[in-house]
Amino acid sequence: MKLVAHIGGIFIYSESPKELADWYTKHLGIEYEYTSEYKAYYASFHYHPLDAPDAKRYVAWSILHTDKRPKYTEGKVFTVNYRVHNLDEILAHLRTNNIHIKGQEDHDEGRFAWIEDPEGNTIELWEE
Repeated sequence: MKLVAHIGGIFIYSESPKELADWYTKHLGIEYEYTSEYKAYYASFHYHPLDAPDAKRYVAWSILHTDKRPKYTEGKVFTVNYRVHNLDEILAHLRTNNIHIKGQEDHDEGRFAWIEDPEGNTIELWEE
């Protein structure tokens, strides 16, 4: 039985959603749109599932104000992993912008590095 089909979305809660979305745009190139209905900034990453190549799906990546946080969640509790094409290039870009690189490691499955966004959310960068 397959219980989880795909990732539907990632939601980060922030006291300053616009500033956090601007940071992600500047430093990681993620472009956001604003929705007044949810008072959120979102990006959509489109893909075609392997089991249905003609179907177009997307992963929602949203930054919402903390007052939208579900009542049973609190604190920074996850890491977002981003697949990158050239880890050295993105790390050079981040260093140029005074972003601290917390660590970098090479493993059989690829190269990894870790940073934090301005609100302390851990970001993992992965070059396969």
